[in-house]
Amino acid sequence: MRVVSFINLKGGVGKTVSAVNFAHILAVVHKKRVLLVDGDKQGNASQYFRLYGAQEGTAAILLNPALDALETIYTTKYKGLDVITSNMDLYTADRELYMDESRDTAGALKAALCRLGDDYDYCVVDNGPAVDTVALNVLVASDDVMIPVRPDDFSFAGLADLAEQVERVKALNPGLVLQGAFFTHWQKRDAFLEAGEALEKSGICPVFQAAISYNPKVSESTFAHEPICQYASRSWAAIQYKKLVAEYLGLTDSDKKGR
Repeated sequence: MRVVSFINLKGGVGKTVSAVNFAHILAVVHKKRVLLVDGDKQGNASQYFRLYGAQEGTAAILLNPALDALETIYTTKYKGLDVITSNMDLYTADRELYMDESRDTAGALKAALCRLGDDYDYCVVDNGPAVDTVALNVLVASDDVMIPVRPDDFSFAGLADLAEQVERVKALNPGLVLQGAFFTHWQKRDAFLEAGEALEKSGICPVFQAAISYNPKVSESTFAHEPICQYASRSWAAIQYKKLVAEYLGLTDSDKKGR
């Protein structure tokens, strides 16, 4: 199972929307077995599938090493796509993990996911806007990191710090790869094009060619609790998310072949 996490230190850049749609496209378009893990205490990814509530989820598997992750997995109406949910319990879990010196808390999520074996082809993780103990767990468990970013100076400000954090985690997870950043809320304006060129020239991280255009349909899809390819399959956002997934698969397939 390949684990890909969506992370950014800044909120409002489209992490949850991207993680949910990425997972949905892998399952529905590419026919992969996909597990979506909600790693944000706000539980927005869980809400996408009307699964936010009191059920055990990410917090439980982080705090209880004996818990079988299979017991926390919920199916969705989309074939091949399952979810481990989150809620505000994750805030408490983060504090408890930070204080627990009796075990390897940084590897708790990785251990739980490893016990799933070959049940899934991909695990997609949505993260909150912080590098805390939960996010450390996600990075230690991940194979790939993808960074959604809005084309503005405020979003760029934390990218170097995030890239540095990813590099540091390689001491615990040498196979971790920062696959790159991709733009959300994109518009074909001179300022946006200049922002894209600036990020590419910065050398902070690779930049995906696929960019997700600003589209009201994306926000509407969250109210409808449906992935964009289900809610508005012909929208530019749906098409661009499909291109993003295809680009990612092209990169990782090349990696498997020893590129």
